[in-house]
Amino acid sequence: MKTKKLLLVPLILMCILFSGCSMSASTENLLAPPKLSGEQNEIYQELINSVGKGVKLKYPKSGEYRSAFVLKNIDDEPGDEAFVFYESKDIRSGESALRMKFFDKPNGKWEAVFDLACPGNEVDSVTFAQLGAFTPKDTKSADTELGSVNIIVSCTLLNQTDKMFMVLKYKDKKPTELLSSSYSCMQIADLNKDEQNELVIVSVNKELNTSSASMYTDNGSGLELLSNTPLYGGAVDYIRVSEGKLDENTPALFLDYSKGGGQSGTDVLYCYGSRLFCPDSVIGSNPAAGMISRQVNNYTAEIYSFDIDGDGFMEIPSTTPLPGYETLTKPEQLYTVQWYTVSSDNFTLEHNSYFSGKFRFALLFPNRWTGVVTAVPDLANNDIIFISYNPEVGLTVTEDNEIMRIHTVEKSDTSATVADGMQKIGESDELLFYCVKKNNSDGDMLSLTDSELKDSFVIL
Repeated sequence: MKTKKLLLVPLILMCILFSGCSMSASTENLLAPPKLSGEQNEIYQELINSVGKGVKLKYPKSGEYRSAFVLKNIDDEPGDEAFVFYESKDIRSGESALRMKFFDKPNGKWEAVFDLACPGNEVDSVTFAQLGAFTPKDTKSADTELGSVNIIVSCTLLNQTDKMFMVLKYKDKKPTELLSSSYSCMQIADLNKDEQNELVIVSVNKELNTSSASMYTDNGSGLELLSNTPLYGGAVDYIRVSEGKLDENTPALFLDYSKGGGQSGTDVLYCYGSRLFCPDSVIGSNPAAGMISRQVNNYTAEIYSFDIDGDGFMEIPSTTPLPGYETLTKPEQLYTVQWYTVSSDNFTLEHNSYFSGKFRFALLFPNRWTGVVTAVPDLANNDIIFISYNPEVGLTVTEDNEIMRIHTVEKSDTSATVADGMQKIGESDELLFYCVKKNNSDGDMLSLTDSELKDSFVIL
């Protein structure tokens, strides 16, 4: 009997790993809910008293707050309030099953004060922010901080791709909904440099294949739309938002998106005053040929906006086939990753590079390599080989065209050996990187000096 019980453990783990659901979603049905603290248990009992026993606690899937129980001071009175995400089985037809129950503690005991429907089926995240800066009209105390807390709740629908959010303000034991809408991504940032946070929402209209960004502030009476601008990427879904700078004086959001079909791109968002602006990333007469566009295949992993050269400013990646790969099919192509920045509202090329998604490194090309050097992966030996490209020889590696190779070793591989002449050029938590430079007929012009190699090799 004991043996049978032990066999169940790997079987359960295999079900988790190979199911279509995430680990968090799968374990929700396999494991008991976390043990509640004393205060959480007190709130839970009050929840049961107010709505009955047919409840299921719901846990945010991402963000800083991952508990179904959230305690925070969310009004202009001292002391914490609380709210709980839950799903009720005892709901009326047409009501949302996903709920927020608010609790206050006026006399040292938690009391349920309000119940609110959430616009979705699962809680994605909950965020708190002070949007804008104002003094509440009914506050006379000089010790009260400017502004008040906004509660931003993000939810997903049954298909897990469509998302909804709502912005709440809690006052007098009641939450007020300031804004609710569908969205693709959001960020709290100070893009207009007024030393106040604004809420930036990016939305995609899948029917029209358009997207837009909106920026809101809280003016004390509600959320005020400061600006709205179209975005130019033709995005299907925005998958990552990074906050950074274009230069010392220009904060920006870098919106990496998927076009579908293995294609990705980036929109860049910044402000003139309080007006949002997004430069057009499409060049030439063909709008389908995006300047900031990249392809994903077995050789090239998904790439996001990144400060690739360590200068403190973000660069935006795009891809184009390396020499010798132009005529191959897209799944067979290996790409130069071009890194752009935005200057005077135009995209400017800063670097060409090789980017290894498998080994997590990039090699920035010197100008003399552009168009004349290509890369040949030897994945069986964990090598990336850089050669001078001659159309007559193609992608065949020879003693005459090999310039250098980068060899990667897993630290955990105790049996791995390194050939003589290989120079260690860096290491990450899991990998060691070596390089060997070749002397050949093209070496004098194309070989990298030790200083150039040090400056151009980037561990990701």
